[in-house]
Amino acid sequence: MSALLQGAYDLHIHAAPDVIPRKLDIKDLAQAAAQAGMAGIALKDHTTSTAGRCYVLNRLLPKGLIFYGCLALNPTVGGINPLAVESFLREGGSIVYMPTYGAANHIRRWGLGKSPTDFPIAKGFQGLTILDEVSRLTPECDPILRLIKKHDAVLATGHISPEESLALLRKARDVGIKRMLVTHASESVTPMALDQQKEVVQLGAMIEHCFFAATEACPEPIRIEEIRDQINFVGASNVILSSDLGQMTNRSPVDGFSHYLKKLIAVGTREDEVKLMISENPRRLLAPADPQSN
Repeated sequence: MSALLQGAYDLHIHAAPDVIPRKLDIKDLAQAAAQAGMAGIALKDHTTSTAGRCYVLNRLLPKGLIFYGCLALNPTVGGINPLAVESFLREGGSIVYMPTYGAANHIRRWGLGKSPTDFPIAKGFQGLTILDEVSRLTPECDPILRLIKKHDAVLATGHISPEESLALLRKARDVGIKRMLVTHASESVTPMALDQQKEVVQLGAMIEHCFFAATEACPEPIRIEEIRDQINFVGASNVILSSDLGQMTNRSPVDGFSHYLKKLIAVGTREDEVKLMISENPRRLLAPADPQSN
């Protein structure tokens, strides 16, 4: 395994148990990540909280590798639901995602209940949005943001549109949230223009780029060079690299993460910049999280 992964974090991994088949389960994922010398993994499930799984993993694993719990605000948890967020954060969860496969933007761009995100959803569902008819944040957003602020957790944008993400981040900054992450800005479901990415950085948020975007499993895959160019535009100090792997047709997450990191270096990204984006930047984003409470 690549020495690049020593001390690395991958904040976007899918593993079984899940409602669709995954490349490996959390036991095998933990073993592979520990063997690679990784420091942390955020375990993402589109349909439910992973805080409980991560708590158990962190109690069972030897010190060194930390799992961080995630919650995506999709229909299966009541959508944009402050009670689900409060429960998740009180249980020790770390990253709260706005809607992903249940977002109106996701359904417009990738369709309803289609691969690679064929998760439980009602037929004819129009999707969730965080903006009302005059482009103001819906009332449910305010208590959610205040809960994230109270628990000093991470706010992630999920699969809402870039315009929704910017409105959310502006409000989050005003509320005082310090830990904000734009989810896979170069992926075809949430493509964020360079001028929008510039504003994201000015708002104090980090930008995530995921290598799933460059795989054939992703609708409208991009070239690795596009990720490189977007990193160069905002600067590596503002970027977190993740895999977003776990799909049956892709490499396993740890191996795939290493593979695509090497590809990024091969097209001109410096190794020290890569280490910054997979080690220091994610560690800084997650700094306040208590590993034993995840």
